[in-house]
Amino acid sequence: MRIGVVGAGLAGLACAWRMHRAGHEVIVLEARDRVGGRTWSPTLPNGVVVERGGEWIDADQHTIRRVCAELELPLAPHGVRFHRRRVTGDVLTLADLERTLETVAEQIPEEDTTVEAAFEAGIGEGYAGDPTFLRIATSTAGRPGTASARVQVARAAGARLDAAARVVGGNQRIASALASALGDRVRLTTPVTGIAVDDGHVVLSTERESLVVGRAVIAVPLPLLDDLAWEPGFPAAWQEGLTGLATGTAVKLSVPTTNRARPDGVQHPTHAWWAWNSLDPAGDAGVRAVSCFAGGPVARDLLEVADGPDTWVRHLTALRPDLDLVGGEALLTDWETDPWSRGGYSYVLAGRPPEAAAPLQRPAGPLVLAGEHTAGPYSGTMEGAIRSGLRAARTITG
Repeated sequence: MRIGVVGAGLAGLACAWRMHRAGHEVIVLEARDRVGGRTWSPTLPNGVVVERGGEWIDADQHTIRRVCAELELPLAPHGVRFHRRRVTGDVLTLADLERTLETVAEQIPEEDTTVEAAFEAGIGEGYAGDPTFLRIATSTAGRPGTASARVQVARAAGARLDAAARVVGGNQRIASALASALGDRVRLTTPVTGIAVDDGHVVLSTERESLVVGRAVIAVPLPLLDDLAWEPGFPAAWQEGLTGLATGTAVKLSVPTTNRARPDGVQHPTHAWWAWNSLDPAGDAGVRAVSCFAGGPVARDLLEVADGPDTWVRHLTALRPDLDLVGGEALLTDWETDPWSRGGYSYVLAGRPPEAAAPLQRPAGPLVLAGEHTAGPYSGTMEGAIRSGLRAARTITG
């Protein structure tokens, strides 16, 4: 069977790789001039590899770790506390983290509420400066006043172990290795503009040609689904499954440093962004670079990202005085303005039922949907992207 995959991010490539190994004829159509989608690993002028997109492989994310092992891609620890970041000089203890999460969880009604409302009810009017709230608000990459407390608090409670890793040489190597195994079956700079189901087949339209395939896997970011021309229309079950999902605002900054400092993760004490310098895989000191992540539109506006990196670099200098920044070589990535993502990753709005993701994981005739936004509790992660791609492959191959 000839199978078309739309999108060469982790979801699309994992799906195509698995189907190709099962003996199917596969073609992957990718709009960008590179593979990886929101996984992108450039090298700074001083030789340090940084992540412009997906960064963290958590200790309990076994699928992506298994795929890396199969691809013979070594992992290295970040050496940074993701869940217990330093705030105004102090690091939250594990006991304090657990106590806060338990207190807030008790304030979440059966029908759910927002992250902001749950923390205000559990902690009081000073909730906005609480280290756990700041961490969740940042990582959600959306608005705490709309994000699901049930989802975000449960995710925080289930991920207390700070043992995150990344691929040595960059997480984009996962996508590159998958694409290498597929060879010329991956076509870059080939955006799909239309998807039509016709007599049990699928016609994928591009600017240059129309491809007829037996099955099609749609693995593009959530905001791009509306850009495609669907005939006879976007599947109603999928539309229902997308209700209660939103795309967050994610911005990253990477800056070379002239010195090496002890690996550390520091959360801004009042706003939804943080900075970390990871452990050097080749040694026991930090790399000569610092990375930052800002989540949500408020933080993006505060840092004046639309005007370039300068404002953020000034704030970073105050937050991390232990690092000697080379501000003139700062690398800013604003996923909000990227035409092939138009945002960061998905997050769940308050009130969305846990079973809502199920329709997204079922085929609609010859069409199958993939992407981190379809991954239920693993949404918003590289783990979720790969899981969704492998799930889509199983749907087709059995």
